Amino acid sequence: MRQNCPRRANRLLSSKIKFAQVDLRKDWFEAALRRALVHRCKVARSVVHRFRLTRTYPVDIHTLLDMDPRTLGQPTIPANVPANVPANVPGNVIVAIGDSELLDQVLSITAVVGVEPLVLGDVGLLRQHWASASMILLGVDQGSRVSTMGLARRTEVYIVAEERNANQAQHWSMQLGAAVVTVPASASWLSDALANVAVVGRGTGRLVCVLGGSGGVGASTLAAALAFVAARTQRTMIIDADHLSGGLDLLLGAERTPGWRWPRLATARGHLGNLTGQLPSVDGIDVLSMARGEAPPGWAPQAEQLKAVMLSAMRSYDITVVDLSRTLSVAAWEALRRADLAILVVRDDIRGIAAGREVVRDLEGECERLGLVVRHGRSHLLEPKLVAGSIGLPLLGSLAEDPTLVLAAERGDPPGRSARSSLSRLCRQLIDALPLEDPARQKALVSS
Repeated sequence: MRQNCPRRANRLLSSKIKFAQVDLRKDWFEAALRRALVHRCKVARSVVHRFRLTRTYPVDIHTLLDMDPRTLGQPTIPANVPANVPANVPGNVIVAIGDSELLDQVLSITAVVGVEPLVLGDVGLLRQHWASASMILLGVDQGSRVSTMGLARRTEVYIVAEERNANQAQHWSMQLGAAVVTVPASASWLSDALANVAVVGRGTGRLVCVLGGSGGVGASTLAAALAFVAARTQRTMIIDADHLSGGLDLLLGAERTPGWRWPRLATARGHLGNLTGQLPSVDGIDVLSMARGEAPPGWAPQAEQLKAVMLSAMRSYDITVVDLSRTLSVAAWEALRRADLAILVVRDDIRGIAAGREVVRDLEGECERLGLVVRHGRSHLLEPKLVAGSIGLPLLGSLAEDPTLVLAAERGDPPGRSARSSLSRLCRQLIDALPLEDPARQKALVSS
């Protein structure tokens, strides 16, 4: 017992020193404790609280109550547009048509698209709008007068005619260097062209695509986390483009949240209205997900449907994230061609490198901005820089394998919700890597 006394005295002395240090730094510990409690309260949300954290918009509640979110082939142009969405600038589209019947047909098309044109009763006023207008629609009856005005050649000028005047329109087309649009035969094309003008006039949001080099690498997890991080500061939408995913709403814990799923947009073509308020929303993210068992076997979004949804999203949201399937369909090419940033997720092993190389070879020349995220396990088989060098892509970051993400997904707790997690830090890094908006490139993309 006496031999242990010095040891006990040393332990007692060291404990007193530690308590003294705590007393000296009492204020620091109290502040740290408050921060920990606040952070814990933010993370430990219940399921009920999570589903209440949705954005509210001035949408007719009766429309939401009466709609069937999983009915295949229903009408796809919502009439409820939030008041905070800016209208198209008057005079952006110029219409100079003398034939009242033809003018009515053109104005009906602009009304459906939501573009308010400037109609010139006197074609002589066309000169002052010729250079500044985004699009000019000339009636075939105005061709002779416009051809004598000596106006400079420019793009986005169209001669509008009916089928019976198509030959006459071709004559003025060569004189003015303008394309011919016949109505009602080309009404759908004219609707798309007007919608694209509206996109350029309002400014376009940025598009991010995420795809996996192989199955199970966490591409959907990364896409969902990107949407959650972006939604903290920007209007965000996520699109589930993998028809075999089982529904991205399950990963986000939104399977019971009412709203439109893909089957409701199965017949989407051309111009879509604003989808805000029609889709399920989780923590400020609007989600367009696949529906389980509602679509016919083998159904998947086609290129025209995905294009219509993406253009609508780019008009209404700051950032749109698209979760793509590993099988690069025509619809996937449509998304990748328009992406401001495409992220390929691969494993840090030999098979991951081989799979990544195959994807890059398929994407060669089709995607301008393609980067790599390396998914590594606890063993860290290969360094991320080595993987990126072997595949031939710039390294955007690395994603650690986290078993807690799997458990969170089973509970319906979305990834990226914790702002201090390594996944959230990676997502902030990827969002910062988004290129600045290039108006010329955006105009070329939406017009194609």
